[in-house]
Amino acid sequence: MKKILLIANMVSGQNSSRSHLPAIIEKLSILGCEVTVYPLIPGEGLTSEAIIPKAGSRFDEIVCSGGDGTLNHLVNAMKKCGNTTPIGYIPSGSTNDFSRNINGKLTTEQLCEVIAGSKTMQYDLGKLQHQYFNYVAGFGAFTEVSYTTPQNIKNIFGYGAYVLNIIGTLPGNLSYQVHAKIEHDGVTEEGDYVFCGVTNSTSVGGVQSPILEKANLSDGVFEVVLVSAPRDLLSLNGILQSLSKGRVDNEYVKVFQTSHVRFRTDKPVNWTVDGEFGGQYQDASIEVIPRGMTIMV
Repeated sequence: MKKILLIANMVSGQNSSRSHLPAIIEKLSILGCEVTVYPLIPGEGLTSEAIIPKAGSRFDEIVCSGGDGTLNHLVNAMKKCGNTTPIGYIPSGSTNDFSRNINGKLTTEQLCEVIAGSKTMQYDLGKLQHQYFNYVAGFGAFTEVSYTTPQNIKNIFGYGAYVLNIIGTLPGNLSYQVHAKIEHDGVTEEGDYVFCGVTNSTSVGGVQSPILEKANLSDGVFEVVLVSAPRDLLSLNGILQSLSKGRVDNEYVKVFQTSHVRFRTDKPVNWTVDGEFGGQYQDASIEVIPRGMTIMV
């Protein structure tokens, strides 16, 4: 009998995690699993960081029911205490980029069958300074939207909450720019940027981009997307056209692959990792941890 530790974020994804929990437990039990459930209640000390070190190797699998941010906390807790147990993921957040990369658009019942199964996959992790991430780290225009959108608004509007927040902050986002030196593979890029992202994903913020459609989650490199500050609205339109069509021939858009990259900015900038606040840095290094995590597929 497979022993499963189920970590559940009860408020993610319009509270869908709470409503789906009984069905998840029932399905996994029918499939022959023994399920131990821990709800995440930070105010009561029930966090992944507190739960995972105590779990040790008592479980055959650790399953996350929540959003990409919940999964980020789980993975960080496991890596920092050396827990190598395979993980499962039942998404219930507002965007769920990472789940789309791994298992496409499976139903909750189908994901339970995946979790009760035996097929695994190892995927690359990213590491920003001392923090791990599953699929994206970035700074610049729009990157703060995911973690500044209030949870109660996410619960009501889901992914639409992000769109509403982007629209509300659009003038400020378009004027945002940071001067940065970016070092990788013996090359230094320097300029004024409105967006810098390091990704291991075919979609970011719920939006799939042709630029990222060939991303491989286990190839030892991440895709880096740099968008320089446009001179005017016409230049901005050209950038949007290039990004939407997957072209990298625009002078403002640069995409490359690397296993290690360093960002040095003229001022401290806020980073986003997997849709969560990732810290503020003026000198930040990102490295790829090849096949750093094992997940059920």
